[in-house]
Amino acid sequence: MEIENNKKNQDLTWLEHLQKNSWEPEVIISGISLAVLFIIPSRLFDMSVVLIQDYGLEQIPAQLVLVYFSLIITVFKIFLVIHLIMRFIWAGMLGITYAFPEGVIKENLFKYSQSVDYPHPNTYLIKLERWCSMLYGFPISVAVPILSITIYLSALIGVYLFFNLNFQVVYLIFMITMVVLASFSFAGKSTRLKDGIGKSMSGTIGAVYQSHLGKWFFISFSVGLIAISAPFISQDLRGFSEFNIIANLDETEYDWPNDRSYFEEYNSEKKRFARAWTTKKTVDLEMLPIFLPRYIRDENATVYMNTLLPTDTIQWSIIKDYQDQFRIYINDSLVQVQNWSKIRAGHTGQMALFGQIPVAYLAPGIQELRVEKLIYLPPFLSTGNELRYRKKWARFEFVKK
Repeated sequence: MEIENNKKNQDLTWLEHLQKNSWEPEVIISGISLAVLFIIPSRLFDMSVVLIQDYGLEQIPAQLVLVYFSLIITVFKIFLVIHLIMRFIWAGMLGITYAFPEGVIKENLFKYSQSVDYPHPNTYLIKLERWCSMLYGFPISVAVPILSITIYLSALIGVYLFFNLNFQVVYLIFMITMVVLASFSFAGKSTRLKDGIGKSMSGTIGAVYQSHLGKWFFISFSVGLIAISAPFISQDLRGFSEFNIIANLDETEYDWPNDRSYFEEYNSEKKRFARAWTTKKTVDLEMLPIFLPRYIRDENATVYMNTLLPTDTIQWSIIKDYQDQFRIYINDSLVQVQNWSKIRAGHTGQMALFGQIPVAYLAPGIQELRVEKLIYLPPFLSTGNELRYRKKWARFEFVKK
């Protein structure tokens, strides 16, 4: 018994020492974590694009996972930045208390300031220490539940890709699971699932913050935090809508095409291309090189397209090869590409079809290239299993010398 008490006292002493000196690992961890967190979103973006193009992941689940991960990362970014700023203020206050341990000497102040009852700097030092420690743990209560949901959704997506399932199956399983979890969490009766969620690390931390800060303040603060994260998430997802190839470009993207999305020479970030692209904006040869990105899900949808075409009102020829899903126009004139080659193109080596378009007959000046595409919408709940004709699938302008 005495040995156990000594061990317990040693643990408590160690814990108290760790709590008093936690600022050192906090600052180190915050700095390293921030450096990593600013890199992760672009890597997740690139990985999602690879899953869409090369493995057939649909855009909706890819965007869901990307949004969830971006929210988690943004929450940690916000708190780590605030924490570092407050630690810098804390360090300054610590220096003041060391240099001037007696605090304010009223006799040395102007007379109009001597009537103020100044607190000792230690008061603010202790408050800052408490706020820093409190802020450091708060993201866990918000981010960990979202991370759990994201990991579960990612696992379902892995099953969906491995067995080549319809996304509606995965979506239904995911939504039913979320409804069941929410029902048990808010149920009045104690259940094994509810107790398991409550006794988890994130559940316990959330309960600690709610009990000390107030449950409505905690909920309001969490919702406000998610709202503040929205602009940062939007920035992380900038350009991802281009990979939603079942839709036309929006009016802004169509009327004001981004050269980085269509020309290799302007793709300084060396990202994958979402739609048609070429090498240079200025063409001084007789042939214009053109690339069409390969989307494996669209490639595999050929059989469904050919099944629906005879009964559909869309005027389109039978699809023999992947390139037959596209129509290419230069200045609104349909052009034919005689030979297509399968290559790994661009800075990233993405799979694409490569062809050459004759442009020798064009007059010098600005020319427009536009791509139309036949789209197959897979079944989703009560919709889908239909064809769509996208006239504004891709558009860019090049200069003929």
